[in-house]
Amino acid sequence: MTSYQDIFGGGVIAPAFASYVDYVLTSNLALVWPQETAPNSNLAGQIIDIDATSTGSFSITLPPANMVSVGQFLVVNNKSAFNQAIFNNAGQIIITSLLPGAIYFLYLTNNTTAAGVWSSFQYGAQASAPNASALAGPGLLAVGATLAQDIPVTSLNTPYTVGVNDRAKLFNWTGGSGTITLPLAATAQASFYIQARNSGTSILTISPQGSDTINGGSSVSFNPGDSAFIVTDGNAWYTLGLGPILTANFNFIVINVPSVVVGGIVTLSGTQLNQIAYRFTGALAQNTLVDLPAVKQQYWVDNETTGSFTLTFQVPTTAGGPTPAGATVAVPQGQRIILYTDGTNVLNASTAGIAIPLAINQGGTGSTTAGGALIALGGTTTGIAVFEAASNAAAQTAIGAPSTADAFLWASIL
Repeated sequence: MTSYQDIFGGGVIAPAFASYVDYVLTSNLALVWPQETAPNSNLAGQIIDIDATSTGSFSITLPPANMVSVGQFLVVNNKSAFNQAIFNNAGQIIITSLLPGAIYFLYLTNNTTAAGVWSSFQYGAQASAPNASALAGPGLLAVGATLAQDIPVTSLNTPYTVGVNDRAKLFNWTGGSGTITLPLAATAQASFYIQARNSGTSILTISPQGSDTINGGSSVSFNPGDSAFIVTDGNAWYTLGLGPILTANFNFIVINVPSVVVGGIVTLSGTQLNQIAYRFTGALAQNTLVDLPAVKQQYWVDNETTGSFTLTFQVPTTAGGPTPAGATVAVPQGQRIILYTDGTNVLNASTAGIAIPLAINQGGTGSTTAGGALIALGGTTTGIAVFEAASNAAAQTAIGAPSTADAFLWASIL
């Protein structure tokens, strides 16, 4: 007896199937339907995996089609690294090459013979319409049916430790000196990145954790105006594009002091930072401090202010504060001076204090006496005597020439 009649629907009763089976092929495989009276191996499950450890290409033969109802289906997934072939029960090819990774849905449309008529279609063979919203993640934003780059901006003015959920974010620093701490590179894993910009008034330190390095060092300093990508390969951190944007090799800016002074303090910020030449103008109403950021920088200062008050440059202990961290320099009105900072002190780099003429020991010959300097310049004993001669007669004596009187006498005799 090869079939059963369903008295409720008139169709053939399908036998009980294993939901899932997994086969490691070492030879051709002939599948059978499950039978209660004769349990056996090689059962045809509804989902059949050809395992990845298969050692070659083999054939898979389907069970007799006339033992089940039409509509019976099988799903075959080739997880091996080899092509496989699928035949009907009469040895006729259904799928010539079941490629590695391919998944086929087989369903029976005619069961009048053992061979039957099997139809099939391949999963993933047709182009799909992805849901952009479902695909969006860190760094990606759904715009209609497409994905676009997404860079969320987070402004900070206090120390912050980056987490693995901060991928692709831009951290915009707006405070004084501070630190952004990176996660462990091994935790963040390769290709994790953030972006950072220092829009603040002092140095922003980017610091890894543990034994991680960034650009080969223990930390990286961002000066005001600096920005960069910060990327890891899973072992260390690297910056990409670090450095301020310079529009020219020499920059010049005019600052009207009365328009920016607050409580007697002018704090350089924004586009006023990272310039070279500064001209300060306007009428001072009080002694005024110019607070410089705590970074190494030079300043060409032209004090064109008016009023009987001073203009003093300092690096403050706190941003915008009146207390200097180190040495200060007051620039007199109407004068131009080159200043530089070492991050703490403001120093005068001009040569206005050097005495003219230079002393012998400042002349570059390495000598402390005039005679020693002449020798150092290549003078010989005779040459030095001629150089130091106070009169023509002394010079003639130095070179061994006769005096003028002796020369006249000899000329008369001859």
